[in-house]
Amino acid sequence: MHESEAGREEITLARRAAAGDHEAFRTIVVRYEERLLAFLTQMLGEPEAARDAAQETFIAAFRALPGWQPPATADPAHPLAPWLYRIAANQALSQLRRASAQAGTHLSALEHVEAPAQQSWEDQFVARELLRQALSALSAEDAACLVLHYVTGERYGEIAARLGLTSEAVRKRVARGLIALRAAYARLDVEVFP
Repeated sequence: MHESEAGREEITLARRAAAGDHEAFRTIVVRYEERLLAFLTQMLGEPEAARDAAQETFIAAFRALPGWQPPATADPAHPLAPWLYRIAANQALSQLRRASAQAGTHLSALEHVEAPAQQSWEDQFVARELLRQALSALSAEDAACLVLHYVTGERYGEIAARLGLTSEAVRKRVARGLIALRAAYARLDVEVFP
C-alpha cells in the first residue's frame, strides 16, 4: 500500500500518542473531532448526545491506541479514520441501546428525518422509536453504513474510503441494514414505505 505524506504523519502521530504523547493525541482529536461530531449527530439526532459519544470515542481510542495497526484497506491519507468511525459507531449504538432499554427517554438517531406530512405525531414517534430499535440491533458497521448512505447522502465509494471497506462491502452492509429495518417494521405490523 502506498502511503501519502499525510498518512505517514497520521501514523507517526498515532504512535507518539500511543507512547503517551498527549499533544500528538490532541492533534488527532482536532483533525477528527468535527467529522466525528457530524457523523454522531446524524446517528444520534441530538448534538449533546453526539458530543458525549465523541468524548467517549476519543477516550476509548486513547486507551486502545497502543494496539492499533493501520489497516491495509484504509484511505492512505487518513489511516485512523476506519478505526475511529468504528469506535464512534459503537459508542452511538451503545447510547441507542441504553435509550431503547429506558423506553423513550430520548429519541433515535433518525429523529430529524422528515416524516410524511400526513402522519400523525404519534405515528411519527412510533416510526422514530422503531428506527432506533432497528439501528440498535445492527452491527456498528452496518448501522454506520446505513446512516452515512441514507441520512448524510454519501455514496458507497465515499463510505468505503471513510470506513476502510470496499464499495461492495458497503453495499452489502446497507442492504443488510435495510432488511433489518423492514423486519423490524414487519414485527410491529407497520406499513413499510418503498
